[in-house]
This record gives sequence, structure tokens and C-alpha cells, in this order.
Amino acid sequence: MTAKLYSYALKTTWPKRPIRKGLILQWNDGWGEIAPLPGFSSETLDEAREEILSLLPDLASAKPRLPSVQFGIAAASQPFSIKPLKIPLGLLNIPRPGFSTLKLKLGHLSVEEAVQHVKTFLGSYRLRLDCNRSWSLDQALFFARHFSPQDFEYMEEPVRTFPELFRFSELTGFPIAVDESVLKFPYHQIPTLKAVVIKPTVVGSLPSLEIPLVLSSAFESSLGLLQIARRFKTGSPPAGLDTFRFFEDDLLVPPLKAEDGCITWPGSGACPIDRSKLDLLRN
Repeated sequence: MTAKLYSYALKTTWPKRPIRKGLILQWNDGWGEIAPLPGFSSETLDEAREEILSLLPDLASAKPRLPSVQFGIAAASQPFSIKPLKIPLGLLNIPRPGFSTLKLKLGHLSVEEAVQHVKTFLGSYRLRLDCNRSWSLDQALFFARHFSPQDFEYMEEPVRTFPELFRFSELTGFPIAVDESVLKFPYHQIPTLKAVVIKPTVVGSLPSLEIPLVLSSAFESSLGLLQIARRFKTGSPPAGLDTFRFFEDDLLVPPLKAEDGCITWPGSGACPIDRSKLDLLRN
């Protein structure tokens, strides 16, 4: 069977991104998603589309350059697994019963607002804080004075530069997580480094590191999230794949669920892709 390429445009409840666009690659018995995330990915959707179209005639020997294309081809190169899945899940912003890990996005808040917001959840959840590099070192230190290192699982991107990140770790002892953008720096020298947060769509493939990897979403469709979840290793920290809840449409039948502290999928007796949500581009 020759490879087929589809496009999708799914409605979401995310105010800043009401429509999520991407590509779905079908290759023999495999399915993969190619969906660069604006503002995070190094490539655009148009660039990814151009590259995958050029590679379609001979995917077996393809050497994609763009990370999202690498991830999509790697996923589609394996037969799609219809087996059930259940892995630990960290919630994003919105708490719910039965879950112990909650990630709070703080970059849109002032430091004073962030302090009060975090205190609302303190002691009730294992907290992950993501500041999206919105704070100066002085602002981050002001925040830290209101808490202790034991209050959080980790802080991700609390400050704007790598030297400031190193200094913040050194001064506060707070557990730190870095994302894929920091791997070009000597990140392993951060005194309190706890984890590396990886978005497979953004990096293309999972690096081999000596510290825990937290698999994270780049706002993929449910199909892409399921493919990321299949890469979860036993004993890894809860995955940050909670974004499927912000989609009004779903590519999987039955859909993904968040329940009992986990992201779950019941499996299927056949390929569960809802093709009515896909537009064929090339076969």
C-alpha cells in the first residue's frame, strides 16, 4: 500500500488557538501525525507539508530534516497498536478528583498573582510550575521567598536566560525542569535539575538522557497524543498530555479519557481513525 497524506483542522476550546491544523500520514498499517506548533516548533506547517510530500514516494529510505516530520514518519513506520493504554497523567491548569499531579501555567500572571494562584493548590497536588521564561531573576527570587523547595515537583522555565536559571537553582535549591530548547546549554550542570520536559513533535525523536524525561504535548490531536503515550517508559514521571481535553473534535473512536490519575484508551477491534475528520491531500 502506498502512503497517503491527509490534513485536518479541528475546533478547540483554547482561546489562543481555536483551530488546530496538522497532517496525518498513513503508511501501510501505521499512522503518524505531523503538526508543528506555532511559537514552539522550528518549522511551519507549510514547510512540514512540503517536506513530507517530497518524501512520500520513498518513505522507506527517507531522511527527514524537520522534527515534526521525523516524529510523524517514525510513528507511521510501525503498525498502529489497537491495544488498550493506561499511563500516569499530569493535569494542565484545571484540577479534578483522582489526580495527584497538576501543572500550572504562570507566564500570563504577574509574580504577585502567581504567588496567590499557586497557594490555592499548595498541599493538594504535586505541583509543576511553568513560567514560560516570563520572569527576571529578581522576580523569580521574589516568588521563591513565598515557598520552599519541597512544595513543588519542579519549576520549568522560571527565568529568561540559562545563566539566570543556573543562578536561580543555586540560590534557592528549588527543583528545576528544562525543556528541549535548553539542551544546547550545559543543562546537566544545573545544581537542582529534576527532569527534562520533551515534546516529541518539537524534537523529532526522544533523546537518551540520564535524568527522567517528562513526555509533553505540543497540542497534537488525540492520535498524536496516543502515539506519544505509547513511548512512555514504566517508572517515568506522569506525562503532560492533558491537552486532548481542549479539542471539540476527536480523531479517535473511542476517544482518549482522563480518569483515575491516568490517560486511558480502551483499545479498538479495528483502526479507530475517524476519517470523516480528514481531507486527503496525496496518495
